[in-house]
Amino acid sequence: PAMANLYRLGRTLLSDHTDGNSSYLFDKKSVFTAKALNMAIPGGPKFEPLYRDMDSFNEDWNEFNDINKVIIRQQIRTEYKVAFPHLYNSLPRSVHISLYHTPKNVYIRTDDPDLPAFYFDPLINPISLRGFTPKNALLVPHEDAIFGPNDAEDDDFELPGEVE
Repeated sequence: PAMANLYRLGRTLLSDHTDGNSSYLFDKKSVFTAKALNMAIPGGPKFEPLYRDMDSFNEDWNEFNDINKVIIRQQIRTEYKVAFPHLYNSLPRSVHISLYHTPKNVYIRTDDPDLPAFYFDPLINPISLRGFTPKNALLVPHEDAIFGPNDAEDDDFELPGEVE
C-alpha cells in the first residue's frame, strides 16, 4: 500500500510521452551528425558548415574520371545519410552513431483509481491458466478437450470414390 501511494503521488511527475522511437533522428547525436555532415534533417535546424574544406579535399577527382563510380539514379535521402553516416557518405568526420530504435514500450497509463498500482493489464499480457493444473485433476490435453480423445474413430468421414 505504501508503494502504491508513492506511485500515485509521483505519477504526476511522469511524462505522458514514453516512446523514444517517436523522436527518431531528433536527438542530440543525430543533430550533431547532421551538423558534421553539413545537412539539414527535414523539419530540423540548419547549420553553418562544420568543415569548410568539404569540396576541396581532392580536386583531381570528379564523377567523370572515376572508373569505380557507382551510378545511383535516385537521390539518397538525408535521413539515411544521417542515420547511417559511414554507409551513405564519402567522408564522414565527427559523426555520432545514434540508436536505430529503442525497445518498444507497452506501458498503458490507467486512469481508474480503484485499480491497484501494479497489475497485469490483460490488453498487453494476458495470463492464461494453461500451465496451472490442480494436483487432483485428471490431465486432459487441450486438443482432446476440443476434438475428443485420440483413439476415437471418426466413422462419419469417407473418401470419395475417385480418390485412390
